[in-house]
Amino acid sequence: MDEKDKLILFELLQDCRRSLTKISKDVGLPKQTVSYRISKLEKNKVIKKYTINVNWQKLGLSRHSLYLDLKGIKVDKVDKYLKAIIEIDEVSCCYMLHNVSKWKIYISVWTKTIERYDEIQTKIITKFKKHIRNYLSFQGFKSYTYLAKRLNPKKKFKIDIKEGMDNIQLNDLDLKIIKSLKKNSRISSLDLSTKLKTSPSNIIKRIRNLKSRGIIQRFYPIIDLKKLGYTEYTFISRIDPSYEKNIGEFIKFTKKDPRFVIVIRAVGYVNLYYAFITKDNDELDEMTHKIEEIFGDGLLETHKIEVDNMIS
Repeated sequence: MDEKDKLILFELLQDCRRSLTKISKDVGLPKQTVSYRISKLEKNKVIKKYTINVNWQKLGLSRHSLYLDLKGIKVDKVDKYLKAIIEIDEVSCCYMLHNVSKWKIYISVWTKTIERYDEIQTKIITKFKKHIRNYLSFQGFKSYTYLAKRLNPKKKFKIDIKEGMDNIQLNDLDLKIIKSLKKNSRISSLDLSTKLKTSPSNIIKRIRNLKSRGIIQRFYPIIDLKKLGYTEYTFISRIDPSYEKNIGEFIKFTKKDPRFVIVIRAVGYVNLYYAFITKDNDELDEMTHKIEEIFGDGLLETHKIEVDNMIS
């Protein structure tokens, strides 16, 4: 890994469907070199997979986060359970969390109604029934996704904002395109058209339409940040709602500091979720001190979480 690899990853994080010609121009390397480096990053599992960031709120869906605290269960059994859980259509991703975290599993769910979320939550909790110590659930209403902007902090980075609700209706083909791109967002239009039995021009037109309507916000790779020398930490916090001004100041801070990955405003017992990446404990201490300084007495409770592995 070197600085050029980080620049390539930064460009892929902005849009991994861009041509190698455009990426090579932006990073100042020959096209063949960029292709070789990307292949090497894939082979070494620095790039785990390519996916998309979907704004499900455009389709009238709400984001729910579910955290589980487990006891007396082996990792292989957890893995087996989670592989079954991610087959539920509304589940967008699952994370196994590091043992230092109070919570051991994180599951993100998008549903049309709170009743449907209750059904899914009940199904998941029932699955882990014998092993659950505790669980925590909250609903997000606005988010800012930056991803690893610190890989190239000198360059303007993309921000995906999810806010408000819409009720756009998609047909079956559009939904199949989204599902396929979630599994591999670098699949060629030709291969996708063969898979979905339509023409490449139709695929190109529909992907362009999904982007222009803000449903697909980003094509990007999921990266093993540890292999880049970074650790990602997530914090879920309960902030006094009367400290709205401080929350606004915090959001401004996250937009300026290149270490932030995502921020979610939420309702429920927990009302703020955020993640950032650091090189070492000194940086972690610096960040947590700054955040505590911003919120002051408004910070009522917080949980530090370290991601171990992404399942979906």
